Amino acid sequence: MSSFIDIEFVCTCGHTVTSLIQVPPPDYAAVKTKDSLNESLEQVYCFECEAEHEVYSSNSFAGITCCINDDDIEVSFTMAPTDNESETDLDWLIGHSRQFCIFEMQIDHVKGLLAENITEDHLFGLHIMLYGHIVAATESYLASTFIHHVTNSRALTKKLVETSPYFGNQKFSLQQLFQKQNAIEQVVASYLQDMIFHDIKKVKPMFKEVLNIDFGNVSWLFKAVSLRHDCVHRAGYDKNGNPVRIYEETVNELLEQSWNFVRVIENQLKDRGPKI
Repeated sequence: MSSFIDIEFVCTCGHTVTSLIQVPPPDYAAVKTKDSLNESLEQVYCFECEAEHEVYSSNSFAGITCCINDDDIEVSFTMAPTDNESETDLDWLIGHSRQFCIFEMQIDHVKGLLAENITEDHLFGLHIMLYGHIVAATESYLASTFIHHVTNSRALTKKLVETSPYFGNQKFSLQQLFQKQNAIEQVVASYLQDMIFHDIKKVKPMFKEVLNIDFGNVSWLFKAVSLRHDCVHRAGYDKNGNPVRIYEETVNELLEQSWNFVRVIENQLKDRGPKI
């Protein structure tokens, strides 16, 4: 399971930047500490000057390290508080089957907010938030749907393990093999929970290979995910400081595209019946 750290550093503009960073777990199958190292790279933004910083984090048996690509900037970090939420989340993802109902409710919330009388001065912020929310709702639907169906089917779990490069590269002792086998649903769900489901380039073939679900043409979703980055991380501005062009019709178009996309997946799931 991935860990999270709270990082803090002073940007070159003098503004103190704080962020929550996800750190990959060490390679528990490794024998030596040096072989257990896993690394990740995340972009962290200074909302004062809009500078973009590359934050490198690594995790091994020796512990977690974190640094920034600028040698003049020192970063400090502490482990983010943890509780039993991760285990609870996994149990919920595996057990519940209301993915479409939740997506439908989230879409209805967006429609309700669009119908409100909002002053012209506040429309930009509203559209930015709603656009990001629709993409997040779609991503959440993809994640929860895939995890639920795969972890509740031995056949689909087997298919994922056989087709995923991640599991193909794992090395276990016989003792570890039996331990993993007894909790395979939790192992698979934990791996999937750490996946980034807005990486459509990876998610689309995964749905096809494991669930035999065809997304069709989702070029619009690639564009929406890219635009969501500006909505969430830059509050509606691109890296050059220009406001992104999101209007009510833009939000409504994304609403319709996301709704139709999810319906396509739901129909394909129903066509497969209880065997999936």
